[in-house]
Amino acid sequence: MVKHSYLESYLAELTSRGNESMAESIRKTAVEFTSNNLDAFSFVDHEVGLLFGNVQAGKTAQMFGIMCSAADASFPIFIILTTDNVALQKQTYDRVVEDLSCCDFCICGETDKQKFVDNALEKPAIIVLKKNSKVLLQWYNTLASSSFVKGNALFVVDDEADAASPNTLVNKNRVSTINQRLTNIKDASIGSIYLQVTGTPQALLLQSSMSNFRPAFTCYFAPGESYLGGDFFFASGDNKCIKFLTDGEEDDSENDLSSAIICHLISSAQLFLAGKKVCNFVIHPGVRKQSHLSMQKAVEKQLKIIAENINTTETVNKFFGEYALMSPEKITPFPFDDVFGKIKEIL
Repeated sequence: MVKHSYLESYLAELTSRGNESMAESIRKTAVEFTSNNLDAFSFVDHEVGLLFGNVQAGKTAQMFGIMCSAADASFPIFIILTTDNVALQKQTYDRVVEDLSCCDFCICGETDKQKFVDNALEKPAIIVLKKNSKVLLQWYNTLASSSFVKGNALFVVDDEADAASPNTLVNKNRVSTINQRLTNIKDASIGSIYLQVTGTPQALLLQSSMSNFRPAFTCYFAPGESYLGGDFFFASGDNKCIKFLTDGEEDDSENDLSSAIICHLISSAQLFLAGKKVCNFVIHPGVRKQSHLSMQKAVEKQLKIIAENINTTETVNKFFGEYALMSPEKITPFPFDDVFGKIKEIL
């Protein structure tokens, strides 16, 4: 009988979606993590580690790969922690369902306590929780009262672990509520691996050596071949990704802002056509509230002008000119007619 492999099922799912390079990167990270940390784990100790990589380099997919490897190593209970944000917890839960349903986990949200108990570890369980005091206390009580939890090891994945998890009252010789709740959850099991995940690990590494949340081991994952990071966007020399706005005549500033908004609309349309749901555009004109309010009005004015003139030859030519200049290096752009149609739909 061939043993079910959670990692191989997950990698096969990614590959079927055309993410071969990501799957290969995840395999490399998972194999390294297994060799360095899972193979020697006693299942009766409590260990804290750190998984980190470049910002926006696919850390969620990487931590899913490690969780699948841990399931292959017989860990029966997984907890994924998000920051205390309802939308983020739901987004993470939906991502778990979308990516890991192929692996036959019992996937639980914050209100699925009975589902977790009824599963009785027949399948490895994944519980997605906010780092919220009330939520953590409720789940601690559920875990502590479950006899099958006490005798098993727990695998906790703390996403954005530098937010709320460390003891923020250490200098007052007290323990912060969230930190205490997390300690209690770890201690509810016979052993645990507490994996902190972040792209900015400084605060975690600079904790006192006496802290129970200072990582004892680290695991770095390299970005995939298609990763676009700081070296790409902020490289010296001829940079196609950066445009400087004119700080001078009002007409020039409005034209630059209009050009930036058009670029953003084209980028949004490309991503939406590719099945993505979000494309953000950040404008930071200064530190004062008034400068932001002024910029908001300027953006609303430009969007109104674009929407009212979207079918004119002049506006179509503006969009086509910006579209022609973009020439992305990592993807083949959608045809202009499709992009422009999506922009009209967005507006």
